[in-house]
Amino acid sequence: MTASAPVTTDTADTVARFNDAFRRRDKAALAAVVHEDCLMVSAQPAPDGLAYVGKDPCVAFWAELMDDTSTTFEVQHVFCEGDWAAVRWRYRFGPTDAESVLGVNVTRVSDGRVIEQLGYTKTPGEVLPLPE
Repeated sequence: MTASAPVTTDTADTVARFNDAFRRRDKAALAAVVHEDCLMVSAQPAPDGLAYVGKDPCVAFWAELMDDTSTTFEVQHVFCEGDWAAVRWRYRFGPTDAESVLGVNVTRVSDGRVIEQLGYTKTPGEVLPLPE
């Protein structure tokens, strides 16, 4: 798939094109599927992440992740309903699951482009006790 691929407004197809471009490290194809008014909130730093507003800042954030060729991005499940999708993924920075992070992106599509993406991850660290 290239940046000149036909644009569709279908959420599942749009999210699949985004994920495929990210996995292939194809910045032009990724940029082609990002809306000018995109809002992306990263998973880190906890607890709220950082907000990136507009196509250029969002694409620059994702491009930096794609530039690290020692990592891989694996989509595990995609669930779509209307304009929204939830994508469960694993981002690997080593060969074992201990060298990875499991996460979810909640993504909204508008006019065949990603307009909102909120990232959430399981992070290592101290686990607080549950309330009794």
